Amino acid sequence: VLRARFSDARFLWEQDKKATLESRLPKLEEVVFQAKLGTVREKAERIAKLSRELAAVIPGVDPVKAEIAGRLAKADLTSGMVGEFPELQGLMGGYYAKADGLGDEIGDAIAEHYSPVGPSDAVPVSALGKVVSLADKIDTLTGFWAIDEKPTGSKDPFALRRAALGVIRIVRENGLRLRL
Repeated sequence: VLRARFSDARFLWEQDKKATLESRLPKLEEVVFQAKLGTVREKAERIAKLSRELAAVIPGVDPVKAEIAGRLAKADLTSGMVGEFPELQGLMGGYYAKADGLGDEIGDAIAEHYSPVGPSDAVPVSALGKVVSLADKIDTLTGFWAIDEKPTGSKDPFALRRAALGVIRIVRENGLRLRL
């Protein structure tokens, strides 16, 4: 069973490498993020813009790289590998970015942007990863608040609490000061 899964993974990796992350962006227009908040492509563009803005207040982050990493952070969602192994989203985007020649900094930021996913998960290590992770989470929170979708005492179907706690942890654990 393991040999077959590894064989599938190798095949998907080879197939996925035939397209760049950038070339996958149009496919994100076909994936709805949330009916009132648009497609994943639209979310990726919002993350890109917000990442560029956040780069100005987090030391050591190149705004151009922040925008690129933000725009490409969700591109691996259209890959065969993530389609078959959804738990690899983000991580595979990092590998594909590096394979595309975008460098370790952008690749690592894409791989880290979902972090932290829970209270015991580490926050992003790289400065660029912190920026893209913050941008993704802030976009989610502001979008859902704007359409009046807030968590209740018993329900949080969009993991908004987790996103808010992720923002708080990234800010606190890194001693960041920014106007949210």
